Amino acid sequence: MNYSTDRPIETGEQDLLGRASFSEQLGKAIYEYNGRDGLVIGLFGKWGTGKTSVINMAVNEITELAKNDENKPIIMKFAPWNYSDKDNLISMFFQSLKNKINVQDNEELKNKVGKALSDYAGAFDALSLVPVIGSGVAAILKTLAQAKGAELMECADLDMTRRILEDALIQAEKKIIIVIDDIDRLANSQIRDVFQLVKQVADFPNVIYLLAMDREVVRRALTDVHNIDGNEYLEKIIQVPFELPELKKSKLHNIFLNKLDQIINDLPGEVIWDRDYWSSVFRNCVEPYINTLRDVNRMINTFQFRYGMLYKEIAFEDMVGMTTLEVLEPELYKWICNNKEAVCGGFMHGFLSHSSNKPDYRNLYYDEFKSLGIDPDLAISCVSTMFPVFANDVNEYQYGYQPVLNIRSKMRIAYEGRFELYFMFDLDDIKVSRSVINACIYKFDRDVLSKAVEKINEEGNIVYFLEEIRSLVDKIPYKRLGLVASALLGLREEFKEENSEKLFTLSASDIAGYLIEDIIERLKTEEEKYGIICSVIENVDITGLGIMARLINRMELAYGRLAGNSEEKDKQIISLTHLEKLEDIYVAKVRDIVNSEFILDRNEFNNVFYLWKCFDKDGVEAYLKGLLKTEVNKLKFICAMATKWHSTNGSGWRFYPQNYSEYISQNEVYNMIQGFDKSKLNQFTDIEQIKLASFALNYNKNEMDHADEQAALNLISEWKTGKAE
Repeated sequence: MNYSTDRPIETGEQDLLGRASFSEQLGKAIYEYNGRDGLVIGLFGKWGTGKTSVINMAVNEITELAKNDENKPIIMKFAPWNYSDKDNLISMFFQSLKNKINVQDNEELKNKVGKALSDYAGAFDALSLVPVIGSGVAAILKTLAQAKGAELMECADLDMTRRILEDALIQAEKKIIIVIDDIDRLANSQIRDVFQLVKQVADFPNVIYLLAMDREVVRRALTDVHNIDGNEYLEKIIQVPFELPELKKSKLHNIFLNKLDQIINDLPGEVIWDRDYWSSVFRNCVEPYINTLRDVNRMINTFQFRYGMLYKEIAFEDMVGMTTLEVLEPELYKWICNNKEAVCGGFMHGFLSHSSNKPDYRNLYYDEFKSLGIDPDLAISCVSTMFPVFANDVNEYQYGYQPVLNIRSKMRIAYEGRFELYFMFDLDDIKVSRSVINACIYKFDRDVLSKAVEKINEEGNIVYFLEEIRSLVDKIPYKRLGLVASALLGLREEFKEENSEKLFTLSASDIAGYLIEDIIERLKTEEEKYGIICSVIENVDITGLGIMARLINRMELAYGRLAGNSEEKDKQIISLTHLEKLEDIYVAKVRDIVNSEFILDRNEFNNVFYLWKCFDKDGVEAYLKGLLKTEVNKLKFICAMATKWHSTNGSGWRFYPQNYSEYISQNEVYNMIQGFDKSKLNQFTDIEQIKLASFALNYNKNEMDHADEQAALNLISEWKTGKAE
């Protein structure tokens, strides 16, 4: 894994931002300056805009131009960092310059300029001179002067040593270029000290200063420490100002996109993205925040690390957008992290959004972002792009309508089940990896697929798996639709988990049913739909009878048959002729199964029973006549006809007399339950016992007084201990 360093470039060949030409002209101008007076050049640019790179290229240009010059200029980069106090800074500067001269090959330069510079620096060691704007010169006796006493002080004639140094510099005709970079990174007091240093020694002949800084940062610092206009101060010091040319956004974008391409190409797996959605994310969530090459490098480094860990489980577009915010707009990143319901939605959010007192979300969020120091217009546009719920609230649609299943299938941050993954990077949130899900969709044969689903079910992750598959139903290859549907049908009865995150609980079996219906709807022609439904019914076992009953019933309702009131042509997925054929096939399958297997203890028996009775009432009555000869079977029949209810206060079972009273009365059932030997309750499953207790508790009571499962469990406990009346 390669990271983009923040080191400045050294040569024009490395330039990606089109600064080489400007840098060459700057270097040429400095080299060709022929005035004897000292010169201070200011290079102004925002932090991260490449000032150091420009300086490096300019210095290279000077070096290249002076390649055949016998009297090459001396170039010294002075870093004003670890100095003890403002007095020491001046001494440190002259010591650095003296050292630079001492390494030159020119002995005459060393003897004349070097000695004069040493004397001048020595004077500063003995006597600290601190120029202060508007207050003259203050003399401070230093430790060195105290140690050597009056003898050193007599030699510390600063004016004389300065004149000697000036004469030496003139006679040497040696250009000295002093570069001071990153001035804007210093503390305010340090910025003041650097400019006082420059002011004190800037007018030495043949000395050129090149100072690089962020104008606004330095202006504020000078205004703060001097209590004067910082711009006026700069104008007095800097004689030739250069503003770094503004970056061309197109170049910056190309660098950014090329680096993204490299990251994606280095990944072992395939990365898929939505071109239109990516365009929106880039325009609203990335481009406004990237202004410098340093921004690009910081963002790319963070993205590369995080995306490399999770690229199989998250959306490329959203991860780029969120990483941009994390690095370059952290307050907005934190706001999104802390406001999941506002951006992803949820029960309470949905309730408020559809209430008559719906908040004015746009103004609400605008004011909130503004109070956090975030550009509210940029923030609203950015968040709306990645979060459709938020976009709907603020009436800002960036990417069109996006169904929940589509958001889930693409592993988007807007899907609440993956939201935390973009912040916490906790792979435990991924109950079934997308690679396994993709294998089930694209690769596994029937046996391997069934085993994979069985394992997922045993691990308690079947609801997550089914909902993921349902979100990806449009991605299932056409030729595999039947295979996936039949595999799920064969295992559906074993699915015991429920989706407890929703107010209205759905069982895994229910979700599987909806998924199979979605698969059937994907088929293109009426003949294909009929063919796969017919094939599934002919091959279905006892576990799949219920879901097929629900599917056929829905098709009947679309034609206004059975309990249907009117036709709904858009829901008529097969012809009436084919539907009637399916009725016969289904009845034949039910008859075949009930002749060999006990069906009363199966889930959705009531659905099977209803449809069977509609098409084959004589067959149903004959079956029940033989079945309902024992008290236990009669009670099991009642249990099979129970319907589950849910509310915010619990759940339980209800019994509609119209579903069973044709075969056994309500009073008869109640009397049988009351008179049944409770020591033989083990003839019923746990859930059947709950249903029997619920029937007894709800007998002759209105629906509002229905007992929940806990009350039923309490009654069962009393039955078993003999405490029930």
